[in-house]
Amino acid sequence: MVNIDGEISRLSNKDVKIRRRAVRLLFEENNPRALTGFVKLLEDSDFWFRNKSLDAHRKWANSADDLVPLLGNHKRLVAELLQRIDAPEIALSLLEEDDNITRSFAAQSLANNEDLHSKFAEDEHHSVRIVAAENSLDEDLISSLIEDKHSSVRKMAISNAAKNKLKLSTETLEAGLSSSDPSLRSLVASLAVNTGGYILEKACKDINPKVRKSIADTLRVEVNEVDERIDLIANINPEIILRWLRSRYDPESSALRWSMIENTSLNSRIRSKLIEQMHGRSDVDRQRLAVVSEDNSILVKMAAENLSASLNELEG
Repeated sequence: MVNIDGEISRLSNKDVKIRRRAVRLLFEENNPRALTGFVKLLEDSDFWFRNKSLDAHRKWANSADDLVPLLGNHKRLVAELLQRIDAPEIALSLLEEDDNITRSFAAQSLANNEDLHSKFAEDEHHSVRIVAAENSLDEDLISSLIEDKHSSVRKMAISNAAKNKLKLSTETLEAGLSSSDPSLRSLVASLAVNTGGYILEKACKDINPKVRKSIADTLRVEVNEVDERIDLIANINPEIILRWLRSRYDPESSALRWSMIENTSLNSRIRSKLIEQMHGRSDVDRQRLAVVSEDNSILVKMAAENLSASLNELEG
């Protein structure tokens, strides 16, 4: 049985070997009460002891009382430990520190405090502002952070808005769609699906694959029937609707699919893909298919003929 108090006292011994042995024994014992003996070791001249002291605090510190002795010279460590120790008063005091890493950790520990989000948003360092961007549900605050000078803050604000379906102004969304960052534009595009109108039209005209995929993915999740947004996208960027129509065979979706197939101004590849979507189904309009089978496009004609052959097999 290890004498905890005895080993703690040996942490101050001048003999390095005795001190090292005490450290090892205390770690093996794994008793949080040993933490008091490791505070002074944070300032030891030997890196090994300083490192072990850090390990001890990360392992055993579990209350605000364990943090108080560190507030003099080790505030960054205190801030780090706040990620798992609830000590809001200490965290508030650390928000005033010059070190941005300390402020960032402190802000993260107070992320659920809505009253502090505006303070975070005004911080000079992006690592603190991003905490507000990630956690605030204030539409005005998020709108301002979408125009932040740092790209990480802008992305987080947009991601938060998309996740929580915040209603942002047309001006804010338009500014986001004008960004040079395709990742940010793709996040704004997901919001544009709900907004519709001019903003959705602008998003659909973006040629970046990330943006188009974002629109398609959002449509699949949030739009379950043909409406004015689907009609708008079909006219501007039919390839996105091609993805949305996959596995949709309700009357309105089928009518839209046929109208696109019969639209000879559309890309032949898109039209042929729309025909291929009907493979395995028996409720295909044979008369319309027969007309399409005479199309001038080889791709469309082949797709129609293949579908016709498939239907004949299904009918025996």
